[in-house]
Amino acid sequence: MADEPVLQGTETEIRQVGVVVKDLEKTVQFLAALGLGPFTVRKAVHPAAVMRGEKVSYEVEIALSQQGPVQLELIEYKRGKTIQKEFVDERGEGLHHILFKVQDIDVALHRFAQKGVAVLQQDRWVDGGGIAYMDTGRIGGIIVEIVQHPPNYDPRVGARYIE
Repeated sequence: MADEPVLQGTETEIRQVGVVVKDLEKTVQFLAALGLGPFTVRKAVHPAAVMRGEKVSYEVEIALSQQGPVQLELIEYKRGKTIQKEFVDERGEGLHHILFKVQDIDVALHRFAQKGVAVLQQDRWVDGGGIAYMDTGRIGGIIVEIVQHPPNYDPRVGARYIE
């Protein structure tokens, strides 16, 4: 088992590139002028995330655009404690994560743990599934996010996080 890769099959397809920005509106306008978009903008409120083992709450505003098979996510920090705030404070704007869709988030988390990769931050959805940012940035500088969407997930609306 330890020799098996964490992500397998379609789980290795990059589904999203996440970029932390300081001014979401300005960034969306700039990228739209370059021909990217259209963008869907919404707030994402996380009332009970877990960051490095500590329960936290935070809010970000995100802009999403499907660019071929990969979604571009722009993230502007609004309030609370989150790894996106740490990132922008330490590094400024830039590439934050790449996202992979997994079949079972608990199985994927277990596989990451077997490889010695800890969870930076995670959150669960009311209808099942959730997201987790993995501590993969120490080699290569890119955080891996994994997601398991709940049944009937609508990306235009998002999902409700467990409180």
